[in-house]
Amino acid sequence: MLPIYWNLLSNINALLILCGRIVFAFAFMFVVLLVKGRFQMFIETLKNRDTMRYLVPAALLISFNWGLYIWAVNSGRILDASLGYYINPLIVFLLGVLLFREKFTKLQLIAVALAFAGVLLALVAFGSFPIVSLSLALTFSVYGVLKKKARCDPIISIAVESLILTPFALAFSFVFMSDHVASVSALNFILLVGGGALTALPLIMYARAVNNITFLIVGFFQYISPSLSLIYGLISGETPSASQLVSFAFIGLGLFLFSIAVLRVSKKTRTLPDVR
Repeated sequence: MLPIYWNLLSNINALLILCGRIVFAFAFMFVVLLVKGRFQMFIETLKNRDTMRYLVPAALLISFNWGLYIWAVNSGRILDASLGYYINPLIVFLLGVLLFREKFTKLQLIAVALAFAGVLLALVAFGSFPIVSLSLALTFSVYGVLKKKARCDPIISIAVESLILTPFALAFSFVFMSDHVASVSALNFILLVGGGALTALPLIMYARAVNNITFLIVGFFQYISPSLSLIYGLISGETPSASQLVSFAFIGLGLFLFSIAVLRVSKKTRTLPDVR
């Protein structure tokens, strides 16, 4: 549902929203660390080179992803963003197989092939490389891999990532965007502060998910977000082209088959992942 929230800030420069998102996410996480009594663990993680070698690139990737997503939403390209997050679970699926040796069924493979066909159709129809969609998909997929390899406490990892980015966000805001900062209204400032919590909470839950369940299942649940974004894009007045409709049809069919495959596996195992 975040596109609705970011649209409320559509009169603010996308880069300033990104900077606010980073700074207030860290402010929110700092409070969470104090309330949860994990500040010492946070300091120890910062000193852990093995963990930081994953969290530093993860922070850079997620900041790029945030900025591109906000720009897409506020530039009337919600459908492009939605397509990107439809592609994302497919890349997550492939990374799960290639990097983590997760097993897949024939039906799942067919589903992935159909969805990829939709992506290829989009590429041909666009007449150019769908850079926005694929950039969103790739950055968030690789971010998930880094989070899974870091095996870090979700609260700590998000606090570390936001801390890494905060000095750059503050410097950029006041050095290059001071005029924009000065023109922010009281309401928009409140929305920016709230955006910190809305940024951190989903990422905490995502970090917890990738630490506890397979990438395959993570990818399956990630179809919820672009589906809601697609509906919102249509409601807000975006008109999909014929090529986009065909592409979404292929991806939707792939999703349908993928869902059936996951349900079949669930019936066989009759167990649920431990996400406590």
